Amino acid sequence: MRKNLSQQKLLEILTFEIETLKQTTENINAIAPEIARQLQILKSSKLKYEVDTNKLEQLLEDHKRKLEKSVVIPHWFLWVLAGIMIWLIIQNLVYLYLKAPV
Repeated sequence: MRKNLSQQKLLEILTFEIETLKQTTENINAIAPEIARQLQILKSSKLKYEVDTNKLEQLLEDHKRKLEKSVVIPHWFLWVLAGIMIWLIIQNLVYLYLKAPV
């Protein structure tokens, strides 16, 4: 007798679950066209987005300022170097002119 009761209870539970599954399937089938329509709208619509790059730009400016401070060659140094190069070229030309066979 006990075996039949547990089998009967199991049958009731399975029947209830099947009915619930049928109802869920019907609900899903009822809203599936709406879901498909909204999904199609999402696929065809253009995305609108805005990226805030203020912090990134500020970081780049900070790095640029640091590089300019640490790597800059002073203008006076370049002028002195150019003067020395011109002086050496003139000396070399004078030397070559004086040593040239007459």
